[in-house]
Parts: sequence; structure tokens; C-alpha cells
Amino acid sequence: MSLRFPVVATIVGALLLVDATAATASPDLREPHSGSPVTWESTVDSSRFGRSSANDGIRALSTAATTSTKRHTVQVVVATPKNIPKKRVKKWVRGTDVDRLLKKTSSYWSKQSRGKVKFVRSGKVRRINTGDGACRTTKQMLKQVKRGGKKHYGKGWYSSSTRGPDRRAHLVVLFPYRSGDYPGGSRYGKTCRGKVGLGSMPSKAGRNSPGGWTFSLFGGPNGQRSGQRWNHPQYEKGVATLAHELAHNMGLEHSGVGWCRGKADGSFSSKRCGAAEGLDPLDLMGAEFAADGVPSLSGAQKRRLGVLPTSEQRYMSKKKGSRTVTLTARDRDTKRPTLVRARDPRTGDVYFIELRRKESGVRYPYTRLPYRASSDYTVRYGVTVSRLAPKSSRWAYPGEHLVVPMGRESKRRSTMKQGQTFTSRSGHLKIKVVDVGKGKKNAKLRITFR
Repeated sequence: MSLRFPVVATIVGALLLVDATAATASPDLREPHSGSPVTWESTVDSSRFGRSSANDGIRALSTAATTSTKRHTVQVVVATPKNIPKKRVKKWVRGTDVDRLLKKTSSYWSKQSRGKVKFVRSGKVRRINTGDGACRTTKQMLKQVKRGGKKHYGKGWYSSSTRGPDRRAHLVVLFPYRSGDYPGGSRYGKTCRGKVGLGSMPSKAGRNSPGGWTFSLFGGPNGQRSGQRWNHPQYEKGVATLAHELAHNMGLEHSGVGWCRGKADGSFSSKRCGAAEGLDPLDLMGAEFAADGVPSLSGAQKRRLGVLPTSEQRYMSKKKGSRTVTLTARDRDTKRPTLVRARDPRTGDVYFIELRRKESGVRYPYTRLPYRASSDYTVRYGVTVSRLAPKSSRWAYPGEHLVVPMGRESKRRSTMKQGQTFTSRSGHLKIKVVDVGKGKKNAKLRITFR
């Protein structure tokens, strides 16, 4: 998830602890990173966009020139929380654990990108004392990042244009969980006050990242014994967190849902509509903490990075005419379309359509989602229609990926079943699910323009 100051964060905190009885009513929307209500105005505070540190695009590229564009390097630092001996933390987060974390993260990204993005460790795993060990606020987490970067790049690296991560290079600062605190546990949120990750984000998305840094929770006392540690969420969930934050380093925004108040969706710029940031649990860039395993990256996000093959994309517009198209499930390794883009002829809005089904190794729900109520917010597998906010967006942050507006009054859900139809807000684009094949491997769509 994100904190859009000069950084992007993945945090949970009290938001996950929404009272079950309150969840049955129309939700009081709150941004995932804080307790402040979502702003329902038609403008967006531009000061909140994530950016990498001052080196965006101008970092010295001497090492990058000799490396493959598929290969991203990672410099790792392990933090020692206050009042915990460094020897103990070395047992919690060993060098072999770091390499396994990176191997799993790289394997995930290689699969999602068709081999176009891989991560490897560069240099030794460094370790730092964190002083007061605090990480409750963004400022405190940045303090740990700056300390960690000093180990690899020297003093003053954070504000320098010639020091720090090179292109396709990433500084990763790992911070262990406290005892009894882990995703899905009863004490979840005690470590760093619920923040599980933080990462810099460049101004432009692409797999050829200008470099960045991340702060990520990983490891801890509950899974410290060799035979059990990777079966424990303090370790296993670190893969999803790090994969998510590294995506921010490559410029990806969050995946969430649109939410509208009132009897109809109205315009996306309406004061009745806003963005519930990061609330899509079936996308790596959404609330991935709600799934056991690492969810796939959405087709729209893959397309932004330039890793979705042309053979898997279809573009539909009025000029091309109304037609029927077969959509293949997004997780399948196929040369058939896994993403359909349909353009509304009246507004010019582009809608993304994909088919989601249960994936091997991913179980949902793993832990409770905020606002989860059958009458207001329901996550289902099936055909999903979403939007990617453009640069000029006034209804969401540019680049944010959102499932189309839903909520009690809008009468929409996260997916469509066989026989259901989505109509764009102008009424000039209709998407009908004609048929869903056995096992939800394929879906036949009818795209109609007026």
C-alpha cells in the first residue's frame, strides 16, 4: 500500500481491525495508511505522489551499463531493533534466509514478467543498529533507510545524485517482527505500528527502473528455528511484501477499488465517487496481505511495466466494431488474450477486462479485509472490469489501478458472472459475459459500442 509523500508504503494498522458489526453498514472509507477519511473532492493533492529520492533518472549508471536489462541487483541491510542483541537478530535473519527471500521474490517476478525481471543480491548482507529502533512513523522508517544506505553508499547518499542504487538496483532494509506479531495473528500491527513496508517510487513506470530503496518487515522470533521458519508468516509473507515494494521501485501505483455514494455511479470526478486505495486483495499491488501466497500482478500493471506480451492483449474500440472475444484467465501461460482494453466512444475512457480464478499456491481470504461486507464490498473470482487512472485524473492518483465503482448504492461488485453486463457511465460501451468455460479458464465476452 502507499503513503504518498516522497515515498510509497505498505501498511495495515488499525484499519484491519474494523469492527464486524460496523462493517455491515455503508463503510466510512479510510485510506489504508492512516485513520484519516478518504477525500471525496474532485481534486487530488499532487504533493502526495510517490517519487524516488533526488536521484530520479540521474543516478550514475556506470555499473548498469554492463548489466542485462533483465537483471536487477539488490543491496541488503538487516536492522537490529532496540534492546535486542545483534547475535539474536543474526539467528532470526541469516544470510541464507536473505538469499532464500530474494530467490523466491525473483522467481515470482520472473514468472510474472516472462523472464524480463530478475533480482540478485549484490555485495554482502550488511547489519545496522537502529538506535531507538523506532519505525512507527514514515520519518522514523526513513531514518533506518538512511542508516542502511550509508553502509553501502557512504554518508549523504540519500540526497546525492551520484551515490545510491544505480539503474535497476535496489537498497532493501529488512526489519524483523516482534514476538507474537505477524500477518493474520492477534497481535498484528505491534511492529512499526502496522507498517509492513515502505518504498521509493520514480515518476515513470517501467521495468528499467532508475533505482530505488525499500523498507520491509521480514523474519522474527516466532519462526527462528530452522525447521519451521519458512512455514511461519513472519518469513513467508516477507516475499509478498518485498515483491510489492520492489514494484513501487519500478513505478507501479496501488490496485484498489472505486467507491461511490449515492444512487448511481455518476462521473469518476463526482464528489460522490472516490478511490479506496490498495483494497484489491487479488493483485500484488493491492491488499496482498489478505491472501496466503503471492497474488498475480494484474494485466494492467504488467502492461505498464512493458512485460505483458502483445499476443495477450486485445484493444477494442468503436472503429473496430462490436464483436465477441475470448478472454483467457490471467494466470495461464498462453498466447491468447488475458487482457482486453475497451474504449468508451463518448468519453474516451479505457476499461481493462481480465478473468481471475483461483491460483495454485494462493488462498483467499487469509486474513480479514477492511470494509468486507456482502452488501458493500465483496471480492469474487470472475471477470473484472477496472480503470487505470490517467495522468490528468481528478478521481484517483495517476497510475492507480481500480476496479470500477462499487458499493451498496452503485449495485456493482468486484466481478461479473456469466450472463451479467457492465455498462460504462456514458452508456456507450457495454461488456457482456456471454459464457464462462469449465474451470473458469476462459470467458467469452460481447463488446458493444453505441
